[in-house]
Amino acid sequence: MQNPANSNLAAENSANPFPIDEKSRRGLYIFGVLLLFGIFAFQLWFHATRTSATIDEPPHIFAGYRYWQCGDFGVNPEHPPLLKLLAALPLVSKDLSQPSWDCGTEITSNGDSYLAGNLFLAKNNPDSVVIPARLSAALMSLLLAVLVFLAAREMFGRWEAFVALGLLAFEPNIIAHGSLVTTDMAVTATMFAAVYTLYRYRKHPTVFRFLLVGIATGATLAAKHSGILILPILFLLFVADFFFSRRMEIEAGVRRRFLRRVASFAGIIFIGFVVLWATYGFRYDAVPNDSQPPVLINDFFEGAPPEVINSPVVKTMKAVTSILPESYTVGLFYIMRSGSRPMFLFGEFYPTARWFYFPAAFSIKTSVALLVLLALSLLTIRLYREHWRESLFLLLPALVFFGVSLTSGLNIGVRHILPVYPFFIVIAAAGICYWSRKYTISRYLLIALLIFHAVAAFRTAPNYLAFANDFWGGTNNTHRLLSDSNVEWGQNYKLAREYLARKNISDCRIAAFGAGEMVRAYQPCGLMPNDYGWNFTEQIAEPVPPVVEGTFLLSVAVFPPLGGDEYAPIIQTEPVAFLGGSIFVYQGRFEVPLVAALSYAGRADQFIELKRFDEAVADGQKAVELAPDDPRPHLALGVAFSLSNRPDEARREFETTVKLAESNSSMVFEWTKFQAQNQLRRSQ
Repeated sequence: MQNPANSNLAAENSANPFPIDEKSRRGLYIFGVLLLFGIFAFQLWFHATRTSATIDEPPHIFAGYRYWQCGDFGVNPEHPPLLKLLAALPLVSKDLSQPSWDCGTEITSNGDSYLAGNLFLAKNNPDSVVIPARLSAALMSLLLAVLVFLAAREMFGRWEAFVALGLLAFEPNIIAHGSLVTTDMAVTATMFAAVYTLYRYRKHPTVFRFLLVGIATGATLAAKHSGILILPILFLLFVADFFFSRRMEIEAGVRRRFLRRVASFAGIIFIGFVVLWATYGFRYDAVPNDSQPPVLINDFFEGAPPEVINSPVVKTMKAVTSILPESYTVGLFYIMRSGSRPMFLFGEFYPTARWFYFPAAFSIKTSVALLVLLALSLLTIRLYREHWRESLFLLLPALVFFGVSLTSGLNIGVRHILPVYPFFIVIAAAGICYWSRKYTISRYLLIALLIFHAVAAFRTAPNYLAFANDFWGGTNNTHRLLSDSNVEWGQNYKLAREYLARKNISDCRIAAFGAGEMVRAYQPCGLMPNDYGWNFTEQIAEPVPPVVEGTFLLSVAVFPPLGGDEYAPIIQTEPVAFLGGSIFVYQGRFEVPLVAALSYAGRADQFIELKRFDEAVADGQKAVELAPDDPRPHLALGVAFSLSNRPDEARREFETTVKLAESNSSMVFEWTKFQAQNQLRRSQ
């Protein structure tokens, strides 16, 4: 007769994909979990300290600092305050140089917030501000790691939890965005928290678990405006869980149970809105200043395309603005006003968004291990049958969010679908562990993929933002496939500084992706024009001569079709280096008259900000003289004419801008045309 103890041990070993004795297994498991958490935390720290501030971080950090300073939610209202409050918390006790205007006196435009944020960091030593803020923001990533581990363990088992943690700890997108002061990881962590707490509440309803769902829902709303999708996601989960529940076999009490769930959903939404209002200090006004007039939504939409203004969503939102904080509403309208944005994919420019962008970007930017294991898990029908509720709570939120993204129009970065990653990671871990228990070869496949996964992350460090998987040629090939935060977000200027110091180069110029104030703070090269704020600086720009010589650092963002042809004479030569997957280095003597023209156009924009309109007109005319066939100098001159009360000449320049931009196919010309058309609408 078989010994019962031996029978239990055999059953345990057959259920465990890695059968070893219990004591050793427990010790190795605990050690492995702690090691994975430690490695993940180290990678977050490494990325936070080794990279320069991305273009979105300065206004976020500055806004969070102002929120703590005086509750000024008029700064950077484009995004809700939760992550910014968390990131800026270490800065509250610091003695920092302040902006030129008093705290809480005005609603700050996006352009002013952007410039103020860059000046705030540049004047206070960027690293002394950015690194503490990033490390504080990274707490959201650590929270996500804990939640993913706990959810996988509760839903499937401890080995699923271990594998899920391993996938998350080395996923480059999670590491990259998890150590930045941006809202993407915040909404990822809070949305997963909301779904996971709802799952636990549905398994065993208690008042405490109910409150946790409401708090997590409110945190999701306060993390990012796309977090509003948590409301329909939770509603669909309530409904789907009701209809798929085995208790539906008992007819008695069905209606009562359904009404109880509707009431529970309403209560969760109520708690969520209370939490949202709490992050704004339970104050409606964006600015804590009674003399500041409220934001007029109709004025906010001035210049927006008619299809945006007349859309049902915008009309609905206008009718309910009073139930949301003013700053939150302004941010929602900013997103709606933006509409469909141009996109870059597989080396081609598209003037408007396309549905296939995010599926393509996901396949390029996601690690090989996660792609393979996710595909395997999605095809494991038995997993759905044995874990129907777990599969529902993992797949429905991810697929709804992914589905909505196909029509969002924000085709500028895989970070906008980051919330799907933790759900896919848990289901991928569950699938491979299911197969590992059935077939020994699956265990070896899992071990090989996890090792490859970890090695790929270490090979990529610290260039996680520019990561592309090996199916698509790796990190140095990403710029040929995607743009913006997928590859270049202003993160590599420390790397550029180190390269210049190592090569002992001092005579250099840089065309960067980002504001001139921050680029200058991180590295020593003179600034050359780009279309991303190179002249956002207190210093008057120095025009570039038509002929230049020395070392030139060019961001991939200035290459066609993202940029124009101004740097073609340089790009056509062989680069001497490629830094971080986003900055090419060239050396030589080059004729660049179009670069010179754009430097005058950039200085004209600065003179306009300073209300020195005669000088702006003079520089605009010089720019047009140097590059009469490029639309950007004409736009700068048109704006200068308009503000100098010369409307006929301004209109002529705007019409010329539109005509020239239509004959060119690039992202920068599409944006130039859009600006000129807005100017023409305002002049009518």
